[in-house]
Amino acid sequence: MDCEVLLCAHTAGRGVAILKAMIAAADRAGVRTFVSDHYTGRSKWLMTYGLGHTGRRIWTDAHIKAGGRLIGWDLGYWDRESAMRLTIDRDHPQHLIKNMNGSRFDLDNVQLRNDYNPHGPIVLAGLGRKTREALNDVSMSWERNTLAAIQSAYPKARVLYRSKRQESFWPLKSLIGDVEKALRGASLVVCRHSNIAIDACIAGIPVVCSDGIAAALYGNDLNKVVKPDLGTRLQFLRNVAWWQWRPTEAEQAWKQIISILN
Repeated sequence: MDCEVLLCAHTAGRGVAILKAMIAAADRAGVRTFVSDHYTGRSKWLMTYGLGHTGRRIWTDAHIKAGGRLIGWDLGYWDRESAMRLTIDRDHPQHLIKNMNGSRFDLDNVQLRNDYNPHGPIVLAGLGRKTREALNDVSMSWERNTLAAIQSAYPKARVLYRSKRQESFWPLKSLIGDVEKALRGASLVVCRHSNIAIDACIAGIPVVCSDGIAAALYGNDLNKVVKPDLGTRLQFLRNVAWWQWRPTEAEQAWKQIISILN
């Protein structure tokens, strides 16, 4: 099988690392790769990093529309310095989640916590820059609409805003910095699809989300919040671990990708 790999000049360093590792391991996996800095459509399979990038988005959408298969990478769900999350054909892989053994998750030594406080604040996680650009949401309409929905469902709750920076025209102070600290003592996390949903799952805090891998566990109804028990959270995270790989695990990642695409 052939696979075109988009390795553009503006690809982030960690993205370059996983793509180069996948290219190096491709022959051993029985895959022939073609590296390009712009989309050619020469292969049924297309691999890239950062599906939210507005320039590459045009190419990946065109590839899917033409009946191709898409292999996407981005920052991992935990250990984000080295791990990359994997998805196939969509922005996030919740449609492919199934129960798996815990070997990969257990090796990462991620400790589940119970930071949940039913009387604590609700954390609203804002959109990242790439998502905002992809949605053309320059006025923060998603945050404004979601904040209004939270205040309607929980009029007495304190709402904290989690963002990487303080928006000058946004009414809530931003929680900037350590995610674990920001989540400690929260009663709920509300996001669109952010990795903070996985952080919340590890911390034992319920989540409401409309997209992303966490949608395989949590719902999108503020009035019917899903509160999984410890065993359910653990199994879910064990499943998630099969959707993130390090460059040193490229050959294993190819095996999973091929098993799905063939």
